[in-house]
Amino acid sequence: MVGEKIKKELYRAIREIGKQKIQKDITSSIQSSQKYIDLIMNKCIGRLVSSELNSDHDRVIGTLSEALLHFMLTISTLPSERKIRINSELVIDVVIPSLRILKTNPSKSIIVQFIKDRQELNKVSKLQFIQPNSENIWVVFHKPFTVAKYKTYSIFPDNFSNIIVDIHNFLKKSGDKSLRFVYTK
Repeated sequence: MVGEKIKKELYRAIREIGKQKIQKDITSSIQSSQKYIDLIMNKCIGRLVSSELNSDHDRVIGTLSEALLHFMLTISTLPSERKIRINSELVIDVVIPSLRILKTNPSKSIIVQFIKDRQELNKVSKLQFIQPNSENIWVVFHKPFTVAKYKTYSIFPDNFSNIIVDIHNFLKKSGDKSLRFVYTK
């Protein structure tokens, strides 16, 4: 139920701004994703934190940021695969551009992992068996947290809004040629 409420608030905020407007702006300038991530997160956090979900603040913010990243990847047409189960203990939240590329050429692939509570930190070191390039493991936390080997993003204070631009730049630098559909309307 918690996940459904978070998703409902996320899509409510997206509708208020206008999905087509967001998509059109991001398609014409990937940098506008920063503005929309900040705007959507602020709208949703204000509503969710003041609700009964407040007791599990870190998990709520982590789930919201993950859902927002999924939405932003979709509308920005950046290639990704989500929720990939490696084994009974490990699920990769997001692989960019694909699991196939991760397996064949890890230097051209990123893993983005959302840490929603301290116990999930154990997952991060296990990811190196799949992605040997530690700089290509990106970890998203609710609060500032530094893990020396990995690129980290935090929701508060915010550098999470840079993630779509960073993914775009990574794919451009790595020479990714994935098929992308461009929004036209």
